[in-house]
Amino acid sequence: MNLPQLYNRKTKSIETENTYKVGGLAVLYKSVLGKWITYTVFNKHFISKLYARKMKSKNSLSQIPEFIRHYGIDTEEIKRPMDSFTSFNDFFIRELKEGARPVDRTPEHLISPADSRLMVFDLAEKDRLPIKGYWYNLNDLLREDALAAEYSDGLCLVYRLAPADYHRYGYIDDGTQDSVIRIPGVLHSVNPIALSETPALIAKNYRELTLLKTRNFGKVLHLEVGAMMVGKIIQSHNGAYAFKRGEEKGYFEFGGSTIVQLFRKGVVQMDADIMENTSKGYEVLVKIGEKVGVKA
Repeated sequence: MNLPQLYNRKTKSIETENTYKVGGLAVLYKSVLGKWITYTVFNKHFISKLYARKMKSKNSLSQIPEFIRHYGIDTEEIKRPMDSFTSFNDFFIRELKEGARPVDRTPEHLISPADSRLMVFDLAEKDRLPIKGYWYNLNDLLREDALAAEYSDGLCLVYRLAPADYHRYGYIDDGTQDSVIRIPGVLHSVNPIALSETPALIAKNYRELTLLKTRNFGKVLHLEVGAMMVGKIIQSHNGAYAFKRGEEKGYFEFGGSTIVQLFRKGVVQMDADIMENTSKGYEVLVKIGEKVGVKA
């Protein structure tokens, strides 16, 4: 199994993805029986709901210590006492202490909406986007030809959240939003094993689309993508809303998830290290509120 290679901006070094409990996913996505189960059973949303119920039960509390140990999660930055969590999912959607994720307040700086692994694609050069083993085009992703045409020569930023990441995400600038649009799909994992075995994955996943009318970056398309087993997306605001930079937009419940942002041509210039490492096929580790580019 080829795990993703990640560029760490702090250490300026390449790291290998740290996965967790991948054995079951290997069976599901690599064996004949597993693939049959995946595409006939796990595509059903009721299976996702059953698993969600399990992860929200008190019995799931026993999984938290091993999860923390495996990923080296810093419990000192967690807002609540560790003995206050009522389930694994309650821990998974944990809030952090104020100041744990400083937000870059420079208006012209583009910031990351989430703790994640980032890759950037120039849509003028690619009409189909490769993201760790699967492909999609804008028409498949957005399900609206007019929007796809509007952003067809812009930039696509893909933020992949791993299980260990802080799963709350925020707004990248001051602005207003329209109502959230829900695009039906099936729920699949965004674990590296699944991505290497499942073509056209993201175009099939359930996703939610928000048009952000931002002060510094114009109209930005923001999509949250759900994942297998839970994949539930919780929006802080489903309707029209005026937001501030760094304010929480929502969170993902248990399961790896992805955020995709689309910018019109010439609006942003990404940081050089991000573009360089994307060109080499590396995802770049970023934190919510961290600068990733500038207004062009």
